[in-house]
Amino acid sequence: MKYLQTKHEQNSAKITTLIVVIVVLLCFVVGQDYQELPEEYGVAINFGDVSTINDNTQPTTSAKVQDSELEESEEVVEEEVVEDEVAEEVLEEESLEDEMAAALEAKQEEEAAEKQLQEELAEKEEAEKAEAEEEAAKAAETEKAEKAAEAEKLLAQQEEEALRVKNEKEAKDAKDKLAKETKAKADKAEAEKKAAKAKAVAKASAEKAAKDKAIAAEKAKAQKAAADKAAKAKSAAEAKAKAAKAAAAKAASDKASAAAAAKKKSEGSKSVSFKSVENSPIYPGCQSGNNSARIKCMNDKINQFIAKNFNTILISDLGLSGKQQIFIRFTISQSGNITGIKVKGPHDQLEEEAKRVINLLPNIKPGIQNGRPVPVSYDLPISVNGN
Repeated sequence: MKYLQTKHEQNSAKITTLIVVIVVLLCFVVGQDYQELPEEYGVAINFGDVSTINDNTQPTTSAKVQDSELEESEEVVEEEVVEDEVAEEVLEEESLEDEMAAALEAKQEEEAAEKQLQEELAEKEEAEKAEAEEEAAKAAETEKAEKAAEAEKLLAQQEEEALRVKNEKEAKDAKDKLAKETKAKADKAEAEKKAAKAKAVAKASAEKAAKDKAIAAEKAKAQKAAADKAAKAKSAAEAKAKAAKAAAAKAASDKASAAAAAKKKSEGSKSVSFKSVENSPIYPGCQSGNNSARIKCMNDKINQFIAKNFNTILISDLGLSGKQQIFIRFTISQSGNITGIKVKGPHDQLEEEAKRVINLLPNIKPGIQNGRPVPVSYDLPISVNGN
């Protein structure tokens, strides 16, 4: 990876280095001053005049004054030195502040220059982009115009080709029409010629047939007259024999009809048990299977019908609870209707409800006994539970 390639990166590195140097200098300048060790860390030794110590004499007043003046002068010098150091520190701080302000101003100028450069680049890019878009729009318009011209040219070619095809088709149609008309005229003339010939032949044939028919009619008329005469004689004999036979047949028929009516009346008034009938009644939807299967199917269908339509809420309304047994008997007539309904239950209203539901049953195909429909009695015990 490469660093410090652009001018902005180089200027940023310079400013960062300068700020680090300024911070280090401030640490040295503003830091705590050096202090000498106090006397308690050692013993102060006075290497004065040996004679003074040996003489064991007290110092004079003039000497004391000199020492005092010397101490005062030293204190003044020390104060001046301190003031000079403080001034130098202030100057250094001001110089550092000026340098920092200059560096900050340079950085701001650099950032402003960089921002201006970026804005100029952005404006340049926008201008280039707008120019490119304008060129693209011009190119698109040029291409669109070329395509439109090409489309117009192609359309003109197509129209010219369509006109040519149309003219050719019209010429061909006219030629075909002329050929058809010529052929039709020729065919018509040929047909008229054939029709005239056929008409002449037909006329001759018709005349011959009419002549033959007249001869045959005369012959048939003579034969018919003879046949009619023989038929009249035969019809008279047959009519006489037929009258005698009809009288005998009528007497036998009246006797048989009276016997059959008496037998039917005797059998029709008597119902047959559902279990003993030869062919049991057939409930709708139970036509398939043998007689046993149809009986089972009918029992299941009637129980399902009653369970679906019986008002079980009536049981709780009557103050009854649990399973209620109801015995029902009815007759399936010769026409398949439900008649003679009899019900026995724990309450009159339940009996009426059972009768109502049984009357809703659909028409049932009647039972067959000795090849004839007969009334069939049906017993049905049911159990219903209250809600």
